Amino acid sequence: MTESDAASYAEGANDPEVRRYAHLPEPHYTEDSVKEMIAGPVENGLNRGDLAILTLADEATGAFLGSVVLFDVTDDSAELGFWIHPDHRGRGMAGVAAVLAGELASRSGLATLRARTVPDNVASRRVLGFAGFEAGQTARGTAPSGEAVDLVHFERRLSPPEGTVVLPLPTERLVLRPHRNGDEAWLQTLYAREDVTRHLLDHPWTPEVARDKVEQRCAQTDLSGRPRTLALVIEHDGEAIGDVLLWMDGEQDRSAEIGWVLHPDHGGQGFASEAVRAVLDLGFDHYRLHRIVARMDARNTASARLAERLGMRKEAHHRQDWWSKGEWTDTLIYALLEK
Repeated sequence: MTESDAASYAEGANDPEVRRYAHLPEPHYTEDSVKEMIAGPVENGLNRGDLAILTLADEATGAFLGSVVLFDVTDDSAELGFWIHPDHRGRGMAGVAAVLAGELASRSGLATLRARTVPDNVASRRVLGFAGFEAGQTARGTAPSGEAVDLVHFERRLSPPEGTVVLPLPTERLVLRPHRNGDEAWLQTLYAREDVTRHLLDHPWTPEVARDKVEQRCAQTDLSGRPRTLALVIEHDGEAIGDVLLWMDGEQDRSAEIGWVLHPDHGGQGFASEAVRAVLDLGFDHYRLHRIVARMDARNTASARLAERLGMRKEAHHRQDWWSKGEWTDTLIYALLEK
């Protein structure tokens, strides 16, 4: 948080809804009082390591969207507070704030993140649930404003910590590794096959397309950062036999989509199941995803059977919803939820 945020912070902090639910320490804020807060409590708390008052900013413009606070920080836990400027409500920013706070706390070595809110703050309770917090007891407590109120207690366990996954990822018979320069040739051979691309959105790859795809995929090594995609090559005994990709579903921070391709010469041996299962486990156990979806052409019966073997549930069969390769095609949607 910097002095450039002071005016927007004061404007948002004085909003009636923020005053009602955030229970901020001061009864009124001005641009000057916020600047004093930044120079005093904010800086002192960061220096002590027990308080972090942070700005939630627009990624493109840097505009102030809201405030995120980690307070009562100990060696292994902290409490979270947040509020969104009224001009930016309804955009999912509160959910973003709660998820980002969890990532920051986890990467700082904390094991538990706590939060409290009044029972009638339905929006915050929904946001905390979305961000992986579990509701506990309701008890009388003291809010940051000093007021005694009933508060619903929430807690989120942060271990194991999130971060860049260690690659390559071994399974019983396979190795899942990032893409690298030199993968163009075998990928182009695989994706040029009509029996591989028949039920994909891709047209058969040319060498030029393969080069572009490998350039993109070499950077797709983590869900946590841009481009929010994990693209892995499936290897068996040192030979590349397919690929599996996991990517975040738009702006839904705990929902992702998975896709896979296996060379037909290596089918029928359980390799695809082994690779996809490993990436599903990675998504749920390491990245703490809530839901992973697989979408496929309804004629792709092999992929549908694989999804069902892995415990994915068929949620929908969309009739002629996609124009692909000169015809309307049906789409199947399978999904798996965190345990």
